[in-house]
Amino acid sequence: MSFRGQIVELPIGTAGLTGTKNLSVLRPDQLLEADNVSFFFGTLHKEGGASKYNSTAITSAPSVIGGWDWIPSDGIQRMIVVTSAGDILRDTGAGTFGTTLASGLTVSSVVPFFVDCGKEAAANNRKLFIYTGKNAVQVLSGDGVTTTALSSPPADWTGTSQPSFGVLHEGRVFAGGNLNDPHRIYYPLTTNHEDYLTAGAGSIAVFPGEGERLIAGASFKGGLILFKRPFGIYFVDTSNSDVTKWRVTKISKNVGAVSPQSVVPIPDDLVFMDANANIHLLSATTEFGDVSTSNLSQAGDMSIYLQENLNLGQLQNARGIYYDGQKEVHFAVAGSGSTLVTRRIIIDYNRPDRPRFRFSTRDTCESLWLRKDSNGVPRPTSGDAAGFVWLMDQASRSKDSAGYNGQFQTAHTDLSFVDSPIPLASRRKNGKFLELVVEPQGNWNLSVDVLWDDAITQTLQFNMGTTGASLGSFVLGTDKLAGSTVLNKKKRITGSGRRISLIGRNSGDAQDFSVSKFLLHFSLGNERL
Repeated sequence: MSFRGQIVELPIGTAGLTGTKNLSVLRPDQLLEADNVSFFFGTLHKEGGASKYNSTAITSAPSVIGGWDWIPSDGIQRMIVVTSAGDILRDTGAGTFGTTLASGLTVSSVVPFFVDCGKEAAANNRKLFIYTGKNAVQVLSGDGVTTTALSSPPADWTGTSQPSFGVLHEGRVFAGGNLNDPHRIYYPLTTNHEDYLTAGAGSIAVFPGEGERLIAGASFKGGLILFKRPFGIYFVDTSNSDVTKWRVTKISKNVGAVSPQSVVPIPDDLVFMDANANIHLLSATTEFGDVSTSNLSQAGDMSIYLQENLNLGQLQNARGIYYDGQKEVHFAVAGSGSTLVTRRIIIDYNRPDRPRFRFSTRDTCESLWLRKDSNGVPRPTSGDAAGFVWLMDQASRSKDSAGYNGQFQTAHTDLSFVDSPIPLASRRKNGKFLELVVEPQGNWNLSVDVLWDDAITQTLQFNMGTTGASLGSFVLGTDKLAGSTVLNKKKRITGSGRRISLIGRNSGDAQDFSVSKFLLHFSLGNERL
């Protein structure tokens, strides 16, 4: 006997996570929860796993507060980390971190910043500059076994007044943030990145009456973009070969950045976090030759959510990366009530017309960087608070051979978005069946809570199946699913209400899910309008 009633598609994840508290403006394609999930493959699924790079903790189990994938020359790959013990360590691939490059550094409340530079001439070594804001800039030359202090720093860089960031821009390493002259940016010779003293090197004052200090920078659109904390963004025009004709213009006096790693270059733009945990897009425009800012958090209704779920007093420790392999920006920050970096905010750019937010609570990321894997793909890598480095976005949905929870919740919808001759928003719906469209993943369950009018009425178990081959990638909400690799799974449901919401989750070791949409089968109640 055929079903007598209505069937409505409940899309999931096409607009990503929303933080709005106004349920009346929620769209059916928005999520109220998106924890440890991903949109990359076109469906909603669990984010990639994590495995330990070093099987044994670094001696004394310090926090790994900074890290870098160092390629001193072709075919050689090293991992460089800075620890809370004040050490800079090098690993050659065994995970032992057996070489101490430097020790005894002052690293309290430090966000280490790394810049690849050197190679000013073909015969010169590549160099890695390491900034801490409290110690002389450390220089690793080639595949060396020790770092040295910068050979010819500006006279201002003395004692604990040291630069906190650097930017390789047009053949020079611009650096600043030193507390004894916090509004000044310094530049060396193009022929020697360590020489800030010889004629041809110099410095520029950047609107010294504004903001607290320079905190971050990036090379963008042929100019140098500088950020202050808590507000101030500036454009340094270095296009003229005569350094005396370089000029600084103001982009914004209302927003700035929060840490040296809170400015993230992405293809053709910059993403940055401000002092209110808002995430902005810096977009170049050509109509008037200026640069403007755009608040992604407000556009995604995420501002309040971020402020409530993050520790705003710890934003100075924010770390950011752009993961090109999945077209995502990751910001690692301390969660509400924590001093450890326990949260990641991810902005998915797989649909450039619709950046989508998601959240990750799985990892402690006291540092965050990219490391090239065996296939040559730079993948997220993090350091925790117990002496371990973690390789992230691993194929297995496990963290060190243990499961982790992946969870999402759809919007509370009254089905008013449905084009129906009968107004559905004010009518009571009687649940009959719930159907999932999924890509088979394995012989385990996705648990789904059914909420009518914000109350859980039942929990269903949908087996994720094992039939069919793997599904190719597609764009969620745009491309159609078809073929034997897609399964429809249907369960009878009970309960009724005006609004329905669904919570999906699983947490077993190596368990994943890949859900495209829900189909709600229902009949209308007998109440009169």
